Amino acid sequence: MVGLCVFSIVNPLLAQAAFFLFPHSIGGMNIMQWFQGLCLPLILAMLLILPAGCVEFSRPFSRLLLAYVIAFGLLHLRLVSGGRVAAETASAERMVYFKISFALLLWYYTSRVAQSYESARRLLQWILLGAFISAVWVLVCYFAGMGGAHYVSAGVKATAGSEGVSGKGVAGFLLPAAGAAVYLALHEGACRWALWASLLLVAVFVTFDRSAQVAFAAGLSWIAAWWLLLARPRPSARILLPLVCVAMLLGAAYYAHYGTEELIARWTHDLDRGEVGSGRGTFYATAWNWFWKDSSTMDFLFGMGYSNIQPLMFTGSGAFRHTHSDLFDMLLIGGMAGMVLYFLMLYTIIALGRDLARGGMAFACLGVLVISFGAMSLLTGLMAFPHTVYAFGAQCICIRVLAVQGAEQPRAVVLGEPGRFGEYPYRQRQIRTRRRRGALRLDPEGSADHWAGWGSQ
Repeated sequence: MVGLCVFSIVNPLLAQAAFFLFPHSIGGMNIMQWFQGLCLPLILAMLLILPAGCVEFSRPFSRLLLAYVIAFGLLHLRLVSGGRVAAETASAERMVYFKISFALLLWYYTSRVAQSYESARRLLQWILLGAFISAVWVLVCYFAGMGGAHYVSAGVKATAGSEGVSGKGVAGFLLPAAGAAVYLALHEGACRWALWASLLLVAVFVTFDRSAQVAFAAGLSWIAAWWLLLARPRPSARILLPLVCVAMLLGAAYYAHYGTEELIARWTHDLDRGEVGSGRGTFYATAWNWFWKDSSTMDFLFGMGYSNIQPLMFTGSGAFRHTHSDLFDMLLIGGMAGMVLYFLMLYTIIALGRDLARGGMAFACLGVLVISFGAMSLLTGLMAFPHTVYAFGAQCICIRVLAVQGAEQPRAVVLGEPGRFGEYPYRQRQIRTRRRRGALRLDPEGSADHWAGWGSQ
């Protein structure tokens, strides 16, 4: 648990420091990649001494990890043995496969370690702390004019933090974290988490990542639909008042100063190619046409590998890029097998909400995280950013554990106005505080009749 907590803070800091403090690579890798590579043998060694834990909970993640490791290994071996991977690109392909497998290894590790209420709560808080520090640095770079020189030519002031850091990688990390912060705000009744969520959302906005803006709108639409149709009972929105106030205040200040010119410019003028969406429509069409019309039977089933994606995109668009979509990347990497792998990953996370109450906040916030990450994954691609993928999955796991374990905790009733009371998961510190105030009455046996008795009194 300590290792996961430390990784959750150190890795996002190194992601920014890799180009700010260490602009030159060491042996072809930046400082963040060296850190992740050194973490791998430590993680593998720790797996041997981890407790067995809940098999039903961790087994889907072990299957997911095993499927990706074996499939990527066989797909790469097929291309190498057939001479379809150039020697200079083979290492780059293996690096991408390692990044994805490394993130899924951390998912499995989290499912084994964070299985109690306190461990899940602690890990979620540390992930949010890492996101908070990263958001602060992004805002510092925004006001200092760092990390966004490539936006200046289009008249858009924006930043992803340090130079060389991907805006989509930062936004894909911070946006789901904002949803997790909202969950903690409602789960614990603490306004500070709502303030953290507002800071994360502001940092996401100043990256001016368009896929993050779409993902935010999609997540907000899901929350609105859940609130109107599924929420039973509806949680008090009072805790989220600081988030709403900060968002309205900063939004009004921004548009009073800048108007909508920057936002319109970001959506109507691509900063590199002069066309809307960085040519994504061309990338997607090129990938689909190859898969459906030009691929051989074996390539249709097992793909062309990652190293052949950029040359294919060059033939269709004149740019050496990947497809800017995890869905189309996996389609080209592994064909039909790659599609199965991609949907297996999403299914494993979505299945965390299977036994949660549809009207509960945990179900709503899991939906926000899946929708926000899924939208960005579809529109821009996030699977090549290990910490972004790790943080998304780890937060979903923690929310699921908090919801299930919290429901099993002894409950306390805080009496307030006549006929009204609020329930909170048992925490020793809260009980001691409220007991001193004389506002807390505990059910020593937990029976329904006993609660009914207290209610009538």
